[in-house]
Amino acid sequence: MTWRTDRGSAGLLAVWVAFVVLAATMAALVWGAALVTRHRAERTADLAALAAAGEAVTAVAQPCQAAARVAQGVGAVVAACDVLPDRSVLVVVELAIPRVVPGLDMPPARARARAGAVFLSQAVPMGQASR
Repeated sequence: MTWRTDRGSAGLLAVWVAFVVLAATMAALVWGAALVTRHRAERTADLAALAAAGEAVTAVAQPCQAAARVAQGVGAVVAACDVLPDRSVLVVVELAIPRVVPGLDMPPARARARAGAVFLSQAVPMGQASR
């Protein structure tokens, strides 16, 4: 009789299936956390660059300090901030990815954005391509 030789195989199969489902769930959670954090970092970089560009145009305060204030409000860190010769600002922001799995350290999500004012001397009339 073959049913006696297969004794316990259903239990092992159930354990294996549970392990695979658990591993896939953990992978989906880690991937989802990284994706959401990357999107948050991109939004933060955009906002920080806009704040810095506003300060760069007025030249009243330091543009990079304005970018740092915006990033700090979200819990991010400004990794780099440069005021370019055309008075536009390039900002790089880092945001830590939350730990979903204990012991799994992931690098922070990085995003960069550039913003600046368009002056009338630089403006291109609608319908004309820039050269």
